[in-house]
Amino acid sequence: MNYPGTFVKVCNIDDIFEGEAKLFEINKYDVLVLNVKGDIKAYYGRCAHALGLLEPYSFDGEDRITCPVHLWEYDAVSGKSINPEGSSLFPLDVKVEGNEIFVKVPNIPQLEFKVKWFKMYSESQKIAEVEK
Repeated sequence: MNYPGTFVKVCNIDDIFEGEAKLFEINKYDVLVLNVKGDIKAYYGRCAHALGLLEPYSFDGEDRITCPVHLWEYDAVSGKSINPEGSSLFPLDVKVEGNEIFVKVPNIPQLEFKVKWFKMYSESQKIAEVEK
């Protein structure tokens, strides 16, 4: 998804070991960065259900992210919900340059992001699932 944002260096690749997650606050956005079997993933650090904060311990180190608020579960690679189905985390673009990890962080007010982008993304996921 092409959302409005700017790439920001969040850390070095050596700062996130395989099976580990870190939570960053960048420009007032919660950004959850994961190392899933050597692949770096980043998500808006809020659950698609009730915007619960996804803490680093929400990632099981293997393949699942569980929201600590209502225990919704997401696939760590795709961000799609596992239990219940039909929702998704909001993936943030990631690029690794040398030893540095950059994440494209939205550069619009959070309220606008939540209403126009995060909600829209969740709704488009639900519509896509229904159409299958």
